[in-house]
Amino acid sequence: MEVTRAFIVRPFGTQGGIDFDRVERELIAPALTAAGIEGRTTLEITRQGNIREDMFRLLVLSDLVIADLSIHNANVFYELGIRHGLRDRHTLLMRAKDTQDKYPFDLQTDRYGQYDPANPAAALPGFIESLRATLADTNKDSPVFKLLPRLTPHDRAALMIVPFDFQEEVEIAQKAGRAGDLRLLAQEVRGFEWGSAGLRIVGDAQFRIKALAGAKETFELLRGLDSNDFQANYRLGTIYQKLAARALGHDSKLDAITRSEQAINRVLARTMPPNDRDETPKESAERRFHRAEGHSLLGSNAKTRWIDDWQAAASPDAQREAALRSPHLGSAIQHYLDGFAEDLDSFYAGINALAMLTIQINLAKALPDVWAESFDDGDAAIAALKTGERRAGRLAAALNLAVGNDDKVVRKGEKFDIWKEISRADLSFLTAEKPAQAGNAYRRGLANAGPFEIDAARRNLLLFRELGVLSANVEASLREMNQAAPDKPAELPVRVILFTGHMLDTPRRDKNDPRFPNTQEAIAAARKMIEKAVKDEMNERGGVAFGIAGGACGSDILFHEVCNALGVSTQLMLALPEAQFQAESVNHGGVDWVMRYQQLCQRVTPRVLAESKDLPRWLAGKKDYDIWQRNNLWMMFNALAAQPRYLTLVALYNREKDPDGPGGTAHLVHVAADWGFKTVELDARQLLKAGGT
Repeated sequence: MEVTRAFIVRPFGTQGGIDFDRVERELIAPALTAAGIEGRTTLEITRQGNIREDMFRLLVLSDLVIADLSIHNANVFYELGIRHGLRDRHTLLMRAKDTQDKYPFDLQTDRYGQYDPANPAAALPGFIESLRATLADTNKDSPVFKLLPRLTPHDRAALMIVPFDFQEEVEIAQKAGRAGDLRLLAQEVRGFEWGSAGLRIVGDAQFRIKALAGAKETFELLRGLDSNDFQANYRLGTIYQKLAARALGHDSKLDAITRSEQAINRVLARTMPPNDRDETPKESAERRFHRAEGHSLLGSNAKTRWIDDWQAAASPDAQREAALRSPHLGSAIQHYLDGFAEDLDSFYAGINALAMLTIQINLAKALPDVWAESFDDGDAAIAALKTGERRAGRLAAALNLAVGNDDKVVRKGEKFDIWKEISRADLSFLTAEKPAQAGNAYRRGLANAGPFEIDAARRNLLLFRELGVLSANVEASLREMNQAAPDKPAELPVRVILFTGHMLDTPRRDKNDPRFPNTQEAIAAARKMIEKAVKDEMNERGGVAFGIAGGACGSDILFHEVCNALGVSTQLMLALPEAQFQAESVNHGGVDWVMRYQQLCQRVTPRVLAESKDLPRWLAGKKDYDIWQRNNLWMMFNALAAQPRYLTLVALYNREKDPDGPGGTAHLVHVAADWGFKTVELDARQLLKAGGT
């Protein structure tokens, strides 16, 4: 999860008979550690310089501020006042018991965590709970914001300076569509003061390349810091809605839809019109745009529930009856209408409202008895149907203007929008009296569309086909779509193998403590174990889509060679450029291994993580972290980003031997288990039993 940061506001040294350094050492610091929170004091930033700038920034940026008000200390009161003036919540006050200084008048009604200055550690259990409760509390604790309920907190993002080289790494990964690299960056950015702003940049990049699993994880981290984070909820509403469409099981689909609806409703609650002031035209337009998007997403979720109500019915007739009876049909129509009403430029909401209304009208005409079931009498049913037809006519007329179908009502200078082009074709499909008109509209509208956009339009038409609505228009339109992009749904891989294992012992290793000796017998034993493990995975349901491994002499190269012999493709991921990696991790194996490495690089184009062993400038301050740990995480997140149903880590590993250093086999075995990989450990002790010289 995202690292929570605390800033400690307190006196220093011994004052008023209280050793405040001891209080931090025995109470505050252990409590922060137990709660998984990182903390800093003014004293630490004093040592580093720029105290005023850093102090102001940390008082605003910190997720939690702890203030010790045991004595009257001007600096503590000043810093607490800044916090209360800029942040509305997550400030924890504490005091020593029986202190001589009275409570400050303005803070007498506040709650305090108390401790015994003679034994601060005794208050540790209760203080840990206070930390967690303060962070979880959504109520305001600032007297300033309580007194002025319409005051809004300072925007933390304005003070977060995201390093430019980090932003460049995100941009490179986004433009290359590298979902795994973005997940790595989302992992690495946690813990920095600018971490949440960095996460937001990564999350937007993941969203743009449709890396939904990673984007969900990133925006949920941001929502963990603020459950009402507008952008996080806005994105999650769409992300969960799209994940529902990919869900494998019914329960998983409904869970994703529910989470989407919860996120959208949080957005709608945040975008109500203000009742204490007039909006500017820009504010009103932006708010209505977001509300239109929110209602459209609710409409899409209701549409998904509606499809579930009828698609599994036993026969086409039963499907049509169930589709018309489903309450989610009317709900979807209303949500789409609400979205279009909020913003008449929201042609997506309008087109979908018209499409669902068209289905309802056609089914009602074809199944009048089923339609009449929801009304008190036949006259009411007929009147409702006529009302729906009139509404559909008005919608179609409004949409013709919204999408620019009237050449006399056109906005000049409007940028090309592929979705507007497709919406024009959708409108023609819904209103054309001749099938050829509908087909021609899609031929024009899809001329510049990619497979993703074409598939989205095709999915909607297939619903009309299943329900027997506008059948002639459907077939004419699908012919054009299938010529533009054949209907071949992309399938996610079933199983991916991530491999790690010991490389051949270097000449520097103690001869009396071998781990992977460079002998023919040990190499043959390693190959045999790796081959068996890969074959076992291939025999599992769905087989193996591909494998991922590094390129060190020994286990890595053997894995690539085994997979190649078995017809399994692999990805070669190197921490350093080919020549540097060869010098670092291959040359010590001898000429034969160098040749095998170079042949591997010719057969499988390697991906390279970094140009040198130095971490990027933005990452250099991360404690206990190096290029080899980064490389392990990079490979793992690229395996995760492929979104296979099953993930297997095969590790040739001797637990009895100390690791060479951070970032080795032991590290990847540990972190992969935390991310849900099935681990197949190959006992590398067998290499020592194989013997040989």
